[in-house]
Amino acid sequence: MRKTERKKVLIDLSYLKHPNCGFGQIAINYSKLFAALSVEDLHFIYLLPKGYQDFYGNNVTCVPIKHRRINRWLPFTLPKVDLWHSVNQFNKLYRKSPQFILTIHDLNFLFEHQGRKKQIFLKKIQQKIDKATIITTISHYVADEIKKYTNLNGKEIRVIYNGVERIDQQEGKQPTFATGRPFFFTIGEMRAKKNFHLLVDVMKSFPEYDLYICGEDRFHYADEIRTQIKEKAVNNVFVTGMIEQTEKIWLYRNCKAFLFPSRGEGFGLPVIEAMQFGKAVFISNYTCLPEISNGFAFIWEKLKPEAMAESIRKNLPLFYEQKERIAQMKEHAYSFSYEKHIKAYIDLYHELLSSE
Repeated sequence: MRKTERKKVLIDLSYLKHPNCGFGQIAINYSKLFAALSVEDLHFIYLLPKGYQDFYGNNVTCVPIKHRRINRWLPFTLPKVDLWHSVNQFNKLYRKSPQFILTIHDLNFLFEHQGRKKQIFLKKIQQKIDKATIITTISHYVADEIKKYTNLNGKEIRVIYNGVERIDQQEGKQPTFATGRPFFFTIGEMRAKKNFHLLVDVMKSFPEYDLYICGEDRFHYADEIRTQIKEKAVNNVFVTGMIEQTEKIWLYRNCKAFLFPSRGEGFGLPVIEAMQFGKAVFISNYTCLPEISNGFAFIWEKLKPEAMAESIRKNLPLFYEQKERIAQMKEHAYSFSYEKHIKAYIDLYHELLSSE
């Protein structure tokens, strides 16, 4: 009996060269997890940045992006496949395929830009949606935003929550900047949408604690926060810049609370990571954060430093006495497994390919 030919599924991992951003972490995890699967009827093709080829096993073919501009303007130079999966909205390469999955993580540009630049971004997203067979996204909040601001033309949009790596059992390492005092923690790219500047004033109410604000700090917003700290003479807030994974784990494990006032999230990965460690989590009432926290975080209804500080002062002392609630919170955090996430995509691949 003739063996059925495997369907070719291309997964665009071009963000593999950006390991310090969320899309880069997704690409790294995808490269490992899809390769580890034993799927008899699918063969995976990884579209990778030049120089990032590796051996991922017999069921993966690596295709380097040698000439991005040529590949973009002459798509026939890209692999011919049965299904193309663009794993985030910023991937630029595509060759027309029978099935095309477009994953959109957020529409934050709608609130970060104005005028012509905003319209250009929206037009680019719409062009990709027009090509897609189906759109997937990472929260119901983002799904609603896509329905509101784009034209799906009757196409299905499906929510597949992000997978979150279990890091609560991994080894941590104390950062050199740790003072030895009790501390609060937050992490993320230092962009204005994160609202980290509010925490400087919040910390005036907590002289007994330090706050470590960690993450990529090459943006002008980081300088604004450092200036704010200096001008207001707040000596218990530290902008650390990038940290190692082991340092992040130590900070989650040892912080008294995780503070996340962001107003621009598609999923909010750090919130789930903090919950894995059973920590008190304080979040804004914006975007997807109430959805993914599922009632286990303390929500700042008003992003005013005085009200935020009052919420921490009121809720933090009692939180760690609620053992059952903490156990339930951890189980909620563990439910965002990469196994569940990858299985959802494998099922979707099969669903689309069987409909041809």
